Amino acid sequence: MVLLLSDLLLPVLQAVAYAALGLCVRMHAALRALAALCALAAAQLAVAAPALHPLLAALVALPPREHVGSRPRPPTVLGVAVAEQIEDDQWPAAVEALGRLLAWAHDRGFRLVLIHEPGGHHKQGPVLRQLELQLLQRRLHSTVRLQAGWQQPSEAACPGQMHPGGMGAEEAGYGRDLRVVLLAAGDGEWPLLAAAAAGTTAAAAGPGGLPCGAKPQWRQHGEAASNGAAALDAAVAAPARVRQRLAAAAGPLGAAEPDFVLVTGPALTLAGFPAWMVRASEMYGIGPLAGLQGTAELEGALRRFCGTKQRWGK
Repeated sequence: MVLLLSDLLLPVLQAVAYAALGLCVRMHAALRALAALCALAAAQLAVAAPALHPLLAALVALPPREHVGSRPRPPTVLGVAVAEQIEDDQWPAAVEALGRLLAWAHDRGFRLVLIHEPGGHHKQGPVLRQLELQLLQRRLHSTVRLQAGWQQPSEAACPGQMHPGGMGAEEAGYGRDLRVVLLAAGDGEWPLLAAAAAGTTAAAAGPGGLPCGAKPQWRQHGEAASNGAAALDAAVAAPARVRQRLAAAAGPLGAAEPDFVLVTGPALTLAGFPAWMVRASEMYGIGPLAGLQGTAELEGALRRFCGTKQRWGK
């Protein structure tokens, strides 16, 4: 009798248990989805009304204010990485697209545009003259200044006497005109080598640096080892020193950092664009350069950048 009852009741109990378990799982998923929606709505409300952030943080599990991210400042430095092979018969269309891009950058208030093409064809005479003609036709020849490669400072100048560079165009003092620097593959290499050589010379001089024109006196291994505090201070100051050495090697423009980089071609790659300049840059692909017929892709990239939440690793 007991076995008969167990055979009859056990399947019913198992079915009821499975149904109850499935109901609990669905209710838990629904509650989590509702909580996520509430947190998202509260986060958007906190961004729109910062005064309500403490109250919303107490009611809803909001992340700290610094983790939400901030909108970027208006862009002033633009990078263009030509990551494609442009044939000779395609250069007229590519130069016309570059002229359209520079006119757009001028209208949007950019102060510096860095155009990198690994082969350096845009720095050569025929293509460079076509680009100048494009600026002349668009009446930008008086407000857009072209520069082929980095402007190397005088060899007599010391790195400490050079402009330290900075994050944006305004900090480096590029003026009110639009400066356009045409870069090739070599322009992304030799400033790093020069900065590394300057760093080696400075390391030989010790913490106080090396006077201008003085020869380095190399230290013996293990002599005058620095303590932990000095090493930490040196590590914190290292990025600023690197920017100073890059500015000493390539001029003040060599220490600029693009707000975002437009990549042309089939793949999203920098294609040799100076690596030290893009540590905090956004990158957007806009397709082939010769196929850039309007400014829709450029405006789309600008909207994406302005809508970016920058958290800087937080």
